[in-house]
Amino acid sequence: MFRHILVPVGLGAGSLAAARHALNLSRWLGCKVTLVHVLEDGEASVCEPFAQMVRGARRQPTVLLVEPHSQTIGAVVAQTALQIHADLIVIGCHDSPQQAPAVLGPAAQSIVADAKVPVQVVPTAALVQGKPWLQRLTARTHGL
Repeated sequence: MFRHILVPVGLGAGSLAAARHALNLSRWLGCKVTLVHVLEDGEASVCEPFAQMVRGARRQPTVLLVEPHSQTIGAVVAQTALQIHADLIVIGCHDSPQQAPAVLGPAAQSIVADAKVPVQVVPTAALVQGKPWLQRLTARTHGL
């Protein structure tokens, strides 16, 4: 099964949903979780959002901050997944359904395109709110 999950995180609700989902999976599967954030120019501190993402985790995940060195986010995440021997990449959807007709943003699309391991997409709470069938599905998978 999965031994190591990689979660590329930004600072939005989609990343929070992906991190929580990966941490729940790690609880069930007993695997490691690594959160990776690709730094952008002039980015402020990311400590508080990461602290919120890992709150309540039984096993604290590894957190990596990576410089892109003129690579796409997808290339950086794919390279990181290979380096840490990740079995699965978990990503979040857009932060709100109004952002675009596509479920995945440009960064998530590049991650899916460049990944060499399976990628799981997690819906955000905002996306789930607008789709009753998705509410029922996420309630079942999260034991509610």
